Amino acid sequence: MSLTGLADDETAAPPWHGSGLTATLRREWLLLTRDRGDLLLAVVPSAVYIALFATSLADLIGTVTYRGRTVGYPDFVIPALMFSALLSAATISGTALVRERAHGMALELWSYPLTRWQYVAGKLLAGSALVSVQTVAALAASAALFRVRWPADRWAALLCGALLAALAFNALCLLLATVVRDAQRFTVLVNVLVPLLLFASPSFYPIENLGTVPRILAVVNPVSHGVTALREALLRGFAEVWPHFLLLGVVAVVAVAGVGRALVRQSRAL
Repeated sequence: MSLTGLADDETAAPPWHGSGLTATLRREWLLLTRDRGDLLLAVVPSAVYIALFATSLADLIGTVTYRGRTVGYPDFVIPALMFSALLSAATISGTALVRERAHGMALELWSYPLTRWQYVAGKLLAGSALVSVQTVAALAASAALFRVRWPADRWAALLCGALLAALAFNALCLLLATVVRDAQRFTVLVNVLVPLLLFASPSFYPIENLGTVPRILAVVNPVSHGVTALREALLRGFAEVWPHFLLLGVVAVVAVAGVGRALVRQSRAL
């Protein structure tokens, strides 16, 4: 069987042809996207949220007060819809890593000439690419359904924020996958944790509307800071959003370093 499990015999052409980082990226992308069930589970909830908010709740709520200013609810909620897609895609990346380890694919992987940095870079880049694509797709669908009209600089700031958030939260999910070794336990954990983090943050309502305890929980919730970064990018542009981007960048660097060390350590233990 080939590394990705797609070939039926040894004479079949390997689906991750190439060498070095190129081969690793191709192999990781196939690993992330070949399971259509996982992809549907990641896409459908976000699509339902987008359709629901676009067709009913936005008209029902109208406007909200956010940090002392009145904003239309579509502008307020679109960053949260993007983050819903982002978190769903990040769970695919983490789940693929756990399954790879549980099914013994890592042993087969290291029977090929491959450096550790290529393996780590492939994991991070392929996962971040999948998360970025799904997040931008959610943005495009939301913008079309809500019929938004934003200046070019707000689009640019929002896309930059989406890429930073994709890198940071994909790395965080991979880091969780290196800690939780059991595949079933990881699946249950992320399916409970992701909705909890999303709805326990000021994603769909301003933080000022939360009670004391939920507000404290929202402050320590990493999703709160990610959604706020995208929201500030959309509403204020680059001039006001750089502290939030800096925070996302720091989280991304720390998480990427943690994932790299964990994957290298696991590869040495094989």
